[in-house]
Amino acid sequence: MKKLAVLFAALGTLLSPAAAENDRSSIVTGVVDAMGPSASKAGQNAPWIGSVTLVAWRSDDGPVDVSPLRIEHHLGEDSALQEKWMKSFRARTVVRVRISGTVGIRGLWPFATFTEYLGEADDAELMKAADPILNPPDFVDADLGRFVADRHLPDSFNGTATWLGKPVDLTLSAESRDELPDCAATAQILLKDARRWQAEAEKKIVENLYQLWVDEWRPEGTPILSQAAFRARLTMPALTIYEDGAFEMEFSDGDLFAGHWILVPGSLEEGIEDAGLAG
Repeated sequence: MKKLAVLFAALGTLLSPAAAENDRSSIVTGVVDAMGPSASKAGQNAPWIGSVTLVAWRSDDGPVDVSPLRIEHHLGEDSALQEKWMKSFRARTVVRVRISGTVGIRGLWPFATFTEYLGEADDAELMKAADPILNPPDFVDADLGRFVADRHLPDSFNGTATWLGKPVDLTLSAESRDELPDCAATAQILLKDARRWQAEAEKKIVENLYQLWVDEWRPEGTPILSQAAFRARLTMPALTIYEDGAFEMEFSDGDLFAGHWILVPGSLEEGIEDAGLAG
C-alpha cells in the first residue's frame, strides 16, 4: 500500500498544471539586438549568466512582438560553454532558440530561459519589424546639427561639437527618441559654459586621481608631476548627454593610467559628481 501511495503521489505531481508547464518548451524566433550576446556574473561567487536580447520576435507561430525579449542561460564556470554561448549569436541576425516553458515577464519586459540553440533563420517579417529599432533615422537639432544612430547602441546618437575652440565628440543617449530634444538642450547649456565645466571636471580629476597616480600608477623612477603638470596632460573630453540633465565627460588619460579612460559624471542640477578610471 505504501508503494502504491508513493506511485499515486508521483503521478499526481506529473499531471499537475505546474509540472506540465515546467516540462513544456516552446520555440522563439527573433532578431538579435545590436549588442549581441553577453555573459556576466552578479558577484565574485555568483555563476556566469549568458544573456541575449531579441528586439523583434515571435513565439512558435504567433504574431510579431517588438517588446525587447531578454533570454538568459546559466553558464556556471564552464569556459567552453561560455565561449559557445558568445559565438552562437550574431548581432542583427534572426535566430531560433528553444526556451523552457513560455515567454514570461520579469519586471516590465518579456523574459525567457534558454534551453537549446536551433540556428539562424530567414524571416523577412521579423527583419522588417526590427529595422526601425536597429536603424533609427538621424536626429537633427537646429543648433547642434545632425546626429547618427550608433550601430552598436541604437539608443545613442553620435555627432560633434566645439568645446573651448576644439572639435569634440558629442553623443545624445536616451531610452526614448522623444527625449532627444531634452538631451540636445542639456548639451547646449554645457557648451555655452564649457570653460566652467572643464575647470570643474579637471579639479575633480586632480582631487580623485592625482595621489592615486603618484602612489600606484607612476612608473618607477619617473619624477612626480606637479598637480598643474598632471592637469595639463588631460585632453578635451568626449561628451555623452543623457535625459534629465545628466551627462558624462570622458577624458583620455594622457599616458598617466596605462590607457584607461577618465570618466567624469555629472548633471546640471548637481554639478560634477565624481571622477574615476574606466575601460
